[in-house]
Amino acid sequence: MAPWKGRWYPVRRLIVLLLLTLSLPICAQEGLRYRIQLWMRGDEQAMEARFRLQSTAGTRSHNKVQKPRMGGWRLEADRTEGTPYAQAMLLGRAERLLYLAGPSPQTRPEPIALRFGSRSLPVWSLEIPRGLHASTVLVEVAPKLLVLCDFSVRFEQGDIARLELHLEGLDSIAGLAPAEAGTTLLSTLQAWVREAGQASESTVTVR
Repeated sequence: MAPWKGRWYPVRRLIVLLLLTLSLPICAQEGLRYRIQLWMRGDEQAMEARFRLQSTAGTRSHNKVQKPRMGGWRLEADRTEGTPYAQAMLLGRAERLLYLAGPSPQTRPEPIALRFGSRSLPVWSLEIPRGLHASTVLVEVAPKLLVLCDFSVRFEQGDIARLELHLEGLDSIAGLAPAEAGTTLLSTLQAWVREAGQASESTVTVR
């Protein structure tokens, strides 16, 4: 199998799932609408929450010379849906898995687009560090502005067995802008790789 085919397969599989399951009603509110699901090891039913991501403006310092500052994001949970009492924990997890930035060395455009209502958005893939059982799809919502569309990861050890994050809809996105911590997903993936390596070393030591 050619190397590019192996890299493209998990992206293609996620895109097929998105096309089969995506339902996108049009709303008046701004931002990106997500659903996060988390399966604890041994549990058949996932905890889940739905939330909206919106951009926030950058803060201004008190210095005479004002350097340009990137903004951030705000996550607003849908209190009417999801697992009771788990929303704060799930939003804390989701915040470390989001992407709201321009292209990075780990991203590359793919020859396909996803349709969200009347919008057709180019698809980008993101390189997953070796050793992680994960798949990611990004979409370009504005010129050189990528957001997370679909993320899935499985863990062989630990309390969490599986975690998924899906973009369910995008409403008015005129206010979306790259965030200062917009590539936090990349650092989270690297942290997981380090944790997995430490766990393996610990297992070998015990033996």
